Amino acid sequence: MATTTVEPQARKRRRKTRTKNISPLPALLASELTASQIDLTPGKEHVFCPACSNWTPITGVLGTPVLVPHHTTPYHDPTTTPRRCSNTNRRITLDTAIGTWRADLAERTQASPTVASRRPTKVLPKPKAHPAPAASQLAPVPLSAEQVRRMFRQHQEQCLACRGEARDRAGQKLPCRDGERLAVTFLRLLRQEPKRQAVREFFARERRRFDREYAGATPKRGAGWAAVLPAVQNADQLRRAVPQGTHPTDGPEVPLVPRQAAAQPERGQLMCERCGATESSLVDAVAAGWHRITRRLHCGRCADRFPAWTRTSF
Repeated sequence: MATTTVEPQARKRRRKTRTKNISPLPALLASELTASQIDLTPGKEHVFCPACSNWTPITGVLGTPVLVPHHTTPYHDPTTTPRRCSNTNRRITLDTAIGTWRADLAERTQASPTVASRRPTKVLPKPKAHPAPAASQLAPVPLSAEQVRRMFRQHQEQCLACRGEARDRAGQKLPCRDGERLAVTFLRLLRQEPKRQAVREFFARERRRFDREYAGATPKRGAGWAAVLPAVQNADQLRRAVPQGTHPTDGPEVPLVPRQAAAQPERGQLMCERCGATESSLVDAVAAGWHRITRRLHCGRCADRFPAWTRTSF
């Protein structure tokens, strides 16, 4: 007769720990733990186990609060052997109010350096940096012996080595490289000053000579007017020779009779604003090619002298 082997099955794990075993160790005090080592959120009470350094739930909050049974290492880690923690079923006294715990936790969180580093900093306006000028735009300023002498005296007043007060461990005076460089520069410029002065005087003389030659080559204002004066006088004589009231052949006629003395149109007649021609009616004026220019009546002959875009038909 064949026998069959039945594999054992694990019992279903209880959702809540229901045990009457209590650890003989003294009870933990919640007041002795920091706000970051305990969580008193209703329904999610946890405590940082001091024995295994793991967050452990608290059961029996309404009765006898104890730490639930737990291991020192995660139970799902296959590389380690599970071992029951010594604080399993250990009692804990919740002698801290939830409001006090939340206030301590908020104060500790605000004082934490990591939280302070995550706070947004004040946005400061970036200073506007002006672009540096190009090398061709730089105007070098020549140094003079007097400027270097002032810089050297100012350096001597501020430098301890130049005044002989700076000494090394052996008691020897320390030399000053900056003071030596300024002194050498002052002596070099003082030696070259006569040559520099001669060069400056030479350029000043050349500048004055160039200005004199440029002023002599420029024609004077009176000479230029004298050259065009005969042409202006000839134009004036030609203008006076033209009799008043006449016009060139390619231009319009100029009325010799003033407009104020012109005959006034009779009642019902239309009169041209330019030459004074009249028409008996509007129909005759349209037939004769009259137009309105700048809201004024002009006969056909006078209207043809104006551009087409200025003429408005009746």
